[in-house]
Amino acid sequence: MTVVADPSSATTAVAIPPVALTAAVVVLAASLAAVVIVTLGYSLRAARRRRRRTPIRADLRSELLDRLYGRDEPAWDEWVATLSTTERDELESLLDVYLRELRGRDADSLAELGVALGIDERARRDIADGGYWERIHALVWLALLRDAPDRSLLETHCRETPRERAAAARVLYAAETTDLATTGIELLLEAEPRSFSVFGIDTLYRVSETDPAPLFERAAADFETWEPALQQQVLLVTRHLHTVVGGADLSWVIGALSNPEPRVRSAAWRALDAYGWNRGLRGDIGAGGDRIADEPAPSVRASAYRALGAWGDTEAVTALRAAAGSEPDDRARVALARALFPHWDPDGPAPGRWDPDGPAPGRENAVGSDGDAVDPFDAAWRWTSEHARFDRLARDISGARTREVTRR
Repeated sequence: MTVVADPSSATTAVAIPPVALTAAVVVLAASLAAVVIVTLGYSLRAARRRRRRTPIRADLRSELLDRLYGRDEPAWDEWVATLSTTERDELESLLDVYLRELRGRDADSLAELGVALGIDERARRDIADGGYWERIHALVWLALLRDAPDRSLLETHCRETPRERAAAARVLYAAETTDLATTGIELLLEAEPRSFSVFGIDTLYRVSETDPAPLFERAAADFETWEPALQQQVLLVTRHLHTVVGGADLSWVIGALSNPEPRVRSAAWRALDAYGWNRGLRGDIGAGGDRIADEPAPSVRASAYRALGAWGDTEAVTALRAAAGSEPDDRARVALARALFPHWDPDGPAPGRWDPDGPAPGRENAVGSDGDAVDPFDAAWRWTSEHARFDRLARDISGARTREVTRR
């Protein structure tokens, strides 16, 4: 094959030998054939293995359930001693399934089976000597067995990534250790922590659920040094810990209202929406309306309106009503209307009436189709009213259907 260059081009003609081209095609075809053969071979081997193990798994399941529910003593050690390597592997797979589904005494008994299989000791060795995935797999097993290892083992080997930190703390939570809150927070948030996955956020909440003091103390000391994503996550957890905070110091949450990042300020307001009962905290916030009026980000103001609506007392409603006449952003006005609506007579006039002789807030010289001045809050209020009406209608229809089904 010969490639002829354009005469007007500086490119010279290049001749590709037919033998080289043929060799390249042969090599490519051989490579593709090898891939197909290996893939088919692996699939056939896996299928043969599954077929061979299916009856083994069925027999093991039957024996496991008989020992768990049909005997006073399951005698796990004696049974495990009679099993082959293949049977032990299948039994571990079954144990993984049942430990995730069962609770109480059944789970405790199955945990003893895990000990008989040596899973607990193997998991400790993998944490000490294994790589990342071996450590994660070992931590999952220890959580399923509700078996917390020595804290030094976790602190030494499970700090490299947020996922490992969360998995180690989850082991303490599963085992219901007495040092869950203190050691769990140290694992999660000590030494330059980074943001967590959803699993990590959930673990942070569970670790702090019964005793949030270690979390709040750590946040009070280090909150400003954390990256914004982690600050948001800690504030999200704080939002859901309102029933157990007691007299904890939440001044760092108030400080977050002045954070340079709008998303952190917004998260701080959302964290505060469940603390309307805390008069001391409300006093530290000061006049909510003044603080909101000085907030430049509409998304943050919207979160603040939701917090005031959740508080719902006279002071909060007064601040919302005052803001209704001056909020310049459309989306924030909708959030304001939705926050104020539950505390207002829906059949009465819309709140936030402004001077029709002046410019409309956020829409200078706004006029309606008839040429009259328009209150921009009216649109948000009407939308909220209609939304509430349809919501009530949907609930009524759902309730009627439920009652009809019940009568049948």
